[in-house]
Amino acid sequence: MNPLKKISKPYLLVLFSVPYMRNAQNKLCISLAWAKDLIEHADYIENLTLISYLSDEAPYADAVEIENNPALKNVRFVMIPKPKNTLHGLYMLPKMATIIWQEVKKAEIVHSGVASWPIPEAWFICPMLIFKKRFHFINVESAFWRIPNGQKGSIKQKIRATICENLNRWCVQSANLSTFTQEAYKRTLLGNQQHKGFVIPATWIDADNIVKPELLDSLIQFKSAQINAPIKLIFAGRLVFEKGILLLIQVVSDLLDKGYLLSLDIVGDGSLLHECEQLILANKKQANIKLCGTIKYGADFFNLLHHYDLMVIPSLSDEQPRNVFDAFSQALPVLCADTAGLMQCVENQKTGYFFKTGDMSSLKNQLIAVIQNRQALVSLSSACIDAVSNMTHKKMHEKRLEIMHPALVKYAANK
Repeated sequence: MNPLKKISKPYLLVLFSVPYMRNAQNKLCISLAWAKDLIEHADYIENLTLISYLSDEAPYADAVEIENNPALKNVRFVMIPKPKNTLHGLYMLPKMATIIWQEVKKAEIVHSGVASWPIPEAWFICPMLIFKKRFHFINVESAFWRIPNGQKGSIKQKIRATICENLNRWCVQSANLSTFTQEAYKRTLLGNQQHKGFVIPATWIDADNIVKPELLDSLIQFKSAQINAPIKLIFAGRLVFEKGILLLIQVVSDLLDKGYLLSLDIVGDGSLLHECEQLILANKKQANIKLCGTIKYGADFFNLLHHYDLMVIPSLSDEQPRNVFDAFSQALPVLCADTAGLMQCVENQKTGYFFKTGDMSSLKNQLIAVIQNRQALVSLSSACIDAVSNMTHKKMHEKRLEIMHPALVKYAANK
């Protein structure tokens, strides 16, 4: 990245959703995915302070040590004990606010979000900035408070959704600059302040991850030769209600009962793991639907994708899953729900297909159509690579930096 574009002003990043942890050697560490992203931040932010929770949970197997890490030499780490629950979070509120306030006073740029638990970062930051003016940047990647399609929601959930929606709209509209992973978030949260927001889809792939032309040709030839074999489906994500995994298992089971030739591998873990196991057992589909556990993100995961014909993303929430671009990078088309987050990433019948969100019949019909025209599915492979060629993780950060510089100039002129 051009050194002239680097941000030299004191920059405060407040992000509770990716906590610090300590390993067996008592070294401070974070998850591999977050370390990758933090290193990208540190590449163009010369004076960065990160505030996050310190979790007492055991670190992930792929956790990365961050103290004395050369790539993070310009990052200062500030820790807040992670609340055990919402009530504990309220109890800790004065201490948390005090720590954040002290760091806000030292910064010139403050970066926060609206989707952390139990209290979003921006809920602390925005009231503080009424008294201490700072350039405020908010990145919106999720709207977890919104009740997923197909879920009725309890009174408590509806009250929380209403409170969060209104507070988060206020936060986003009061910020100097906001980025969103999808147009729907921008439209619904920014209101009449649309000029202050930009859409930058989330992606974690590197240029080196994208399938090269020689391998692309080989994959297309192999899959073309296999069009009469059972179609191989993969689901890669958290096993939670919002991801629609139970719907997918039932649909695949029903199609198998009707004699269609297909298999489904499920990569991931989550709160619905036991329910997934029970549903597969109840349907007697252990031979065709397999729970594969988790796969380390990186070369192992990308190589795994070469063995499948289609990634299915049956999301019920409106989030934009990053695994869309993971699939595209390996020339793998997707079949996904027609949510706002997915419709902006996938071009129908060019890089994938859509079905009606939460609709079992729609998913069945679309899968049948794909099974009956396998050559058309294979023909999408090249377009997937084309779609992702400019959607790398580094490009995502470069786009963010490009819009931040003029916004900072405008802010300085209006101070």
